[in-house]
Amino acid sequence: MWRPLVRDGATAAAIEIWKKPGRPAVHPAEAEYAIVLEGAGTLVSGGTMADAKVSNPNLIEGSQIEGGVTRTLGPGDVILIPAGIPHWFGVSGDRLVLLGLKLPSAR
Repeated sequence: MWRPLVRDGATAAAIEIWKKPGRPAVHPAEAEYAIVLEGAGTLVSGGTMADAKVSNPNLIEGSQIEGGVTRTLGPGDVILIPAGIPHWFGVSGDRLVLLGLKLPSAR
């Protein structure tokens, strides 16, 4: 769930509440910065995305990430996902809560 807090042009801040894993994603023109507020989970990023399909101009989704790096997430962890990098969040326990920022790419 994405609960917007503030938007200024192409930059947005929101509380993200993950109760189950989403689909792997790529945002071609936006970087993502997030701080884990509660819960635990996994981030897989990098590599290549299988079965990629354009959902909208700034969202490409796929079935899985091949060759990515897996990181365990917990409260206080800081995440930066550059624009164009495949990523996927897994959830350990009942939820993963992030303070997320979407930042337009300078590319």
